[in-house]
Amino acid sequence: MQGEKVNKNVPKKGVNVLESNVHSSRDKDRHSTTKNDIEIQKTIDLLSLLSKLHALKIFTLAKDGIKSHIGTHSEIGLTKKQYYLRLNQLVKAGLLVKYDDTYNHTTLGKIIYHDYLLRLEKDISNSKYMEMIDVLNQSSKFSKDEIKEIFPNMR
Repeated sequence: MQGEKVNKNVPKKGVNVLESNVHSSRDKDRHSTTKNDIEIQKTIDLLSLLSKLHALKIFTLAKDGIKSHIGTHSEIGLTKKQYYLRLNQLVKAGLLVKYDDTYNHTTLGKIIYHDYLLRLEKDISNSKYMEMIDVLNQSSKFSKDEIKEIFPNMR
């Protein structure tokens, strides 16, 4: 068989062609990206960006608009590099947009700021009450309705 070409596309004896196709289609399914996967990755990317102190600081200040001028970075206590790196990331992520000479929240940015960030801050400030509710829920002394009466503003 020396000098003989081997055709790699022809299955070897004993290899089930259907079985090998099943494996390859399974691999394709495992590696295919769904719409849900893309949305999850975008969420991860946004949360990752907003978990960075400087990005969160800029994002929070943008609720009232951030004027774009030469001293903006020093006014908020950042170096030029820190400021422009995070500002560009926030713009690319679709959270901020520049109108004239001001950076403002996009529609997505407004939703994230008002519906999630402000809510999270409020929930964190109420964490002691939440701990109390958890303790009461774990005990069998009070019904859920009684607990809701004691803490009507808690979910």
